[in-house]
Amino acid sequence: MGNYHHLLLRRWMLVMVVAVALHAHGGLLAVQAAAQKQLVPCMYIFGDSLVDNGNNNNILSLARANYRPYGVDFPDGAAPPGRFTNGRTMVDLLAGLLGFQPPFIPAYAMAQPSDYARGLNFASGAAGVRPETGNNLGGHYPLSEQVSHFRSVVGQIPPAGREKRLGRCIYYVGMGSNDYLNNYFMPDYYNTAQAYDPAAYAAALLQEYELQLTALYALGARKFVVAGVGQIGCIPYELARIDDDGDDDQGRGRPPPTSGIGLSIPGITVSIGGSGGNRSTANGGAKKSGCNDKINSAIAIYNKGLLAMVKRLNRGQQTPGANLVFLNAVNSGKDLAANAAAYGFTVLDRGCCGVGRNNGQITCLPMQRPCDDRTKYIFWDAFHPTEAANRIIANKVFSSSSTSDAYPINVSRLAAI
Repeated sequence: MGNYHHLLLRRWMLVMVVAVALHAHGGLLAVQAAAQKQLVPCMYIFGDSLVDNGNNNNILSLARANYRPYGVDFPDGAAPPGRFTNGRTMVDLLAGLLGFQPPFIPAYAMAQPSDYARGLNFASGAAGVRPETGNNLGGHYPLSEQVSHFRSVVGQIPPAGREKRLGRCIYYVGMGSNDYLNNYFMPDYYNTAQAYDPAAYAAALLQEYELQLTALYALGARKFVVAGVGQIGCIPYELARIDDDGDDDQGRGRPPPTSGIGLSIPGITVSIGGSGGNRSTANGGAKKSGCNDKINSAIAIYNKGLLAMVKRLNRGQQTPGANLVFLNAVNSGKDLAANAAAYGFTVLDRGCCGVGRNNGQITCLPMQRPCDDRTKYIFWDAFHPTEAANRIIANKVFSSSSTSDAYPINVSRLAAI
């Protein structure tokens, strides 16, 4: 009888252990489910080719990426989705961190009305703050037109609870790269460099930028993620234009780059914007900084003004209740370069796919074979980061505790407001 009771006791203890384990496992699943919970009801994206996910696919534009090998590492994608990288963009990955599950937030040009309330991507390759920026590449949607597209979308969202819902969404806005690469520093095509010195040009850009942000505010936006411009003087396209003495050799006989489809336009420097890290001295850095310091100096003025604008709008005098976060793209690029080995990067100054010096004189051509290991490269092409670099940047701005990455708070804290 004693053995029988002992056996019952052992069985009861085993049942309790299993029950506790199942409870613990259930708790773990609950934690995982909580971690995957969508933190905001919707996300709307405005910007240029760094975050465009296909809005330019079907318009007459040289700034398109709907051909292989673009999108070669994009998940579940049989056809190139129109992103200017090998896989996911920074906002794709940031949306994932915010809990958005597949399908990805769609491009406005390809979205259905049923998508509108969840979020849309209005970004357009070659776009800038100024309406004329990027005209050298053909069709695109400047910031003002992207905001107009959002205005039309708001009108189609059911009004019941719309204002409260829109006020809880994340609005990512990243503009300015093309206003320099495809405007100010193209004096043969645009007259802005003659009309403005760098400080005056930055001021003019920021005045228009603020008008568009306040227009979004008037439409219900309250939580903004405003991305600064990276050191575009250090992208492979710019490095390819610096000769061995560290001088910019544009206009001294070097063929112009292409927009990414293998077409050279005489007399026009074709580019599509971007940002990233510094040139690797291990890979044969040029003299001086190894970058185009003239461009980087102009970008520094712009970013300083952009941060000041974020601070002013956060004070609530014109935009009560608004919360803006500034993403320091220059700091992110410097971090990628300084800690390249820790991140697994071995190539800092060349595109994974491209032609010529630094794979930056002609960007990635249709059906060109890219580098074999994209995780080793910071840059995918002459202008844009790889998915590996985008992932690091997204993780940083989402959770960093440093105001040098995201000011005044990170994106996860912004979502929780």
